[in-house]
Amino acid sequence: MNDPVPAGVPIGQIHYVVLICEEAIESLVGKDIIAAGAKGYTVAEVRGRGNRGVRDAQWMLSSNIRIEVLCSEAAALRILQIVETKYSQNYGLVAFTHPVMGPRADKF
Repeated sequence: MNDPVPAGVPIGQIHYVVLICEEAIESLVGKDIIAAGAKGYTVAEVRGRGNRGVRDAQWMLSSNIRIEVLCSEAAALRILQIVETKYSQNYGLVAFTHPVMGPRADKF
């Protein structure tokens, strides 16, 4: 039987955090992510529709971003707590996490 993972490739659990928020708070949220213990993050512009209406980025003030973080479980929980406490009342924000498997889990 073929093993799908080559021998010697360490696979471990990592937590995947996704934040979808207003672009206006990107630099603030980025600092909070690092302060929570994550080593980095990725940002992309996104569009969509939700309870705050259409977010189509036609106006710079209405654009949304998606921030993705791979980190430890402890850092993931801190990130969710921080962004919920600091930003959810005044800004459009969706945040969630779930465990994933990946190589070099200790890197995160």
